[in-house]
Amino acid sequence: MAQYETPQKIFEINGIKFGGKVGETPIVLIGSIFYKNHNILEDPKKGIFDKKKAESLINAQEEISDKTGLPHVIDIGAEYSEAIIKYIDFVTSITDATFCPDGPTPEINIPAVNHIGEVGLSDRVIYNSIDPHTKEEELNAIKNAKITSAILLTFHSKYIFPAKKVKLLEGDENIEGLLVKAERAGIDKPLIDTATLDVPSVGICARTIKLIKEELGLPAGAGAHNALHTWTRKKEFGDAVKSISNVIINTIPQAVGADFLLIGPIDRAKEIFPTIALNDVVLNYIAARIDRIKVDRTGPISKIF
Repeated sequence: MAQYETPQKIFEINGIKFGGKVGETPIVLIGSIFYKNHNILEDPKKGIFDKKKAESLINAQEEISDKTGLPHVIDIGAEYSEAIIKYIDFVTSITDATFCPDGPTPEINIPAVNHIGEVGLSDRVIYNSIDPHTKEEELNAIKNAKITSAILLTFHSKYIFPAKKVKLLEGDENIEGLLVKAERAGIDKPLIDTATLDVPSVGICARTIKLIKEELGLPAGAGAHNALHTWTRKKEFGDAVKSISNVIINTIPQAVGADFLLIGPIDRAKEIFPTIALNDVVLNYIAARIDRIKVDRTGPISKIF
């Protein structure tokens, strides 16, 4: 819970603050909808889904966000370009929330980005994501759509450990830095995803968050829930462990000052938001009373206590 001497950047995106010193601003939670095999999907190719259930899930995340004081973002997955545009139109018709278009390929993402620019939603978007493999066509689409915020995914097989991930951001003689790519796409509010692979890598992510904040002062976070997909023996310990572990795994990056967490399925927002909010109160209180930081009082410390 140590503070960072480097000045910390705070980016405001659609009314949500990302970044700052440990405990200064509420951590932002990003829940995913329309992801592969989501049970609300009826025809993933055509973008047909159960609208009643989808709206209920979005409303539930919005309500628990309001109740706990933790800001939320909706991550919109899709396997097809026709579908992602329908999902974006649906989500933005029922909520003013910030959202992330999150297709797995440029062929899906570029049409989505073009659509976002055409209908005037660019100021509500965090593009997910720019990584070492992102091509010029995708960067140009982001720039043309006037999207100014994106998640930069620090994933590369040759840049695994914390110092190397910082190199991945800044660039070296072998690779163009993600920050340079992002700037070329018109991104001036980059959020750094430290790329979780498996359970042991969560520690690497936490250490990388710490290093990024120490050296660059940029908002950083992780999708620690991804690690649990690789824990094949968790069933041996019962259903309760499955639920608890999805919360516990997120506390490690949160403790070092993660500014956002990708929490996985939106379906589990009700169990994750209150527990992460509890930790947020601890960090917020220490920041205010011991570190003498002027903290944002709109978060959990004023909502759940």
